[in-house]
Amino acid sequence: MARCSVGRKRPDALGWTDAPREKILTYVNGIPTAEGGTHEQGLKDALGKAIRNYIDTHEGSVPKGTKLTAEDIREGLVAALSIFIAQPHFQGQTKERLNNPEVRPAVDAIVRLAVERWLNDNRSCADAVLTRIVMAAKARVASRDASEQVRRKSPVNRRLNLPGKLADCSSSEAAECELFIVEGDSAGGSAKQGRDRAFQAILPLRGKVLNTESASLKKVLENNELSDVVSALGCGIGADFDVSRLRYSRIILLMDADSDGHHIATLLMTFFYRHLRPLIDKGHIFLARPPLFRIDAGKQTYWASSDAERDRIVKRIPARMKPEISRFKGLGEMMPKTLYETTLDPKKRRLLRVTIPDGEHMNTEQVVSDLMGKDAGTRYQEIQRWMADVDELDI
Repeated sequence: MARCSVGRKRPDALGWTDAPREKILTYVNGIPTAEGGTHEQGLKDALGKAIRNYIDTHEGSVPKGTKLTAEDIREGLVAALSIFIAQPHFQGQTKERLNNPEVRPAVDAIVRLAVERWLNDNRSCADAVLTRIVMAAKARVASRDASEQVRRKSPVNRRLNLPGKLADCSSSEAAECELFIVEGDSAGGSAKQGRDRAFQAILPLRGKVLNTESASLKKVLENNELSDVVSALGCGIGADFDVSRLRYSRIILLMDADSDGHHIATLLMTFFYRHLRPLIDKGHIFLARPPLFRIDAGKQTYWASSDAERDRIVKRIPARMKPEISRFKGLGEMMPKTLYETTLDPKKRRLLRVTIPDGEHMNTEQVVSDLMGKDAGTRYQEIQRWMADVDELDI
């Protein structure tokens, strides 16, 4: 990791890491501004100008023909910016975005001079930073080429070149169509037989998909399972993303109601969060809640998706009736008709929409980074933090 300090006798305020994205924390008068604003934009302007000025001053510091973007310069950046102003003006209901226009040039001027001075005084570290930036530029070009290859293969007709294992629906109206991403070929077979073919499409995935928390776009596109998801959705990814081309209004993750199923759903949500975030922001991603238990009491049949729900149902059943309880080992065990009645039927099913609440974007980013990142220590801390609340551990 290359670091630089802004100002003398102060702790490091910014640095470049190996992470594939930037992370900037900003504050105004000690208050977190999760949505950034003019002070954050001033910081970004300053870094871009300082790096480019250094390159212009030191000929040969970057290979000829290398074109750097602002995103290349900030890839892997970790920075903290805190300012104090007399009359801050915030934008939006959550008051998390600074809107003072005079702040942007002020931050730009102060930070740019400090970063330029540091770069020139620390040539070896500065060159390490430039090496990191050049690597980001090369990765961007490689990802663009890979994405362009996918785009060239994408059909003009939305029904062509879809994944072979996708059982598509007959409707072409995206507003009424929904895609179920299903765990395993066995469950996929039951879902294909039980679905309403008019508007429900099924895409089975094999095993656990790639953890994309730290994966580049190129690596994502090289993964067969995730590449199939991108092809089925039709909206592209990366620079080619266009939500208007989305082929389904609801993308529903349908996994077994056990620990493996939860893990696969978490991996997929990480993929959508990191690489197809607008689909979450616009409310297109859902989690299905298939039943884990079937409870028969007399002529009545009940369904429960957890141990707690099963216990509540059993308590409501009259004492004279002895309920018969069966547990599903997986979706593949369900008959197609049962799967439709409990999980696919829009009138009876239970779906959870994946959303990020207002004001929780920074916390969400931290949770995803802690749980899905390379640092096992943060996950261990989370396990210690929540272990007291776990009643039953499914391994």
